Amino acid sequence: MSDHDGPAPARGVRAWVRRRPVTSFFALAYAFSWSWWWGVAATGGLVRPGVAWPTHLPGLLGPALAAVAVTAAVDGRRGVSALLRRVPRLGGARGAALALSPLALLAVAVVAARVVDGRWPVWTGLTAISGLPRDVLPMLAGLVLVNGVGEETGWRGFAQERLQDRHGPLRAALLVTAGWCVWHLPLFVIVTSYRGFPPAAVPAFVLGMAAGAVVLACCYNTAMGGIGAAAVWHAAYNLASASAMAEGTIAAVTTTLVMVWAAALLVLARRDRRRGRPSPLWGGRRPPAAVATAVSP
Repeated sequence: MSDHDGPAPARGVRAWVRRRPVTSFFALAYAFSWSWWWGVAATGGLVRPGVAWPTHLPGLLGPALAAVAVTAAVDGRRGVSALLRRVPRLGGARGAALALSPLALLAVAVVAARVVDGRWPVWTGLTAISGLPRDVLPMLAGLVLVNGVGEETGWRGFAQERLQDRHGPLRAALLVTAGWCVWHLPLFVIVTSYRGFPPAAVPAFVLGMAAGAVVLACCYNTAMGGIGAAAVWHAAYNLASASAMAEGTIAAVTTTLVMVWAAALLVLARRDRRRGRPSPLWGGRRPPAAVATAVSP
């Protein structure tokens, strides 16, 4: 195998990265993302809904950049090509339906808000998301391509992929949750919606992240390693829970529904395990031959 097709002989830092690819991925994701976010903090900037500048958006590309960098070091060009080929994958009709499912949760939450608050939400707030412009098309492009693909190429496409081959999908999802939560820390300084979190709400934030990771693992594996499916789910969920329209009841209902969904998936995974039947959260799907074999994190 030539240097152009696969990884070159490893020395120094590259050798360490190959021995600890998942650890290296998280370290690089933090470095790429936090360098932008702490820069925003140093200038006193605050990221607000519907305001395009200052923005935390470039930092959201950190996981994708880290995934590509570590894959290149570990698996060479073929590995990077295999990773990038999974970016547009939605996994057929079933995978696409799962990817868009947060919009159904949003519909339920809107009706719940009408009952609880006694009024319909202001729909114009749906396009007001922190760090993104208010115009619909640029907002959606940023949400899917930067927020969705930028994060999910790393969290699910790299970390979940490698960890689940060794630990199984469910345990991998929980391991990803830990690193994913830590990655968010600077956002509590620069994003106004995060700054409003009281300390007592932090456990709920972590629980919500864990629930999201479980559902995303299911979505990703159902789509046969579809990074695109996970990216669309992530973007649709942020639209349903992190827009200005979602503040209050809608966000609370949407988040609760995802937690219930994750709990149901755990029950089904336990049933599948007892029956020895593979499922997206128990045994998962075997990655395509083009995807590199997982190694120790």
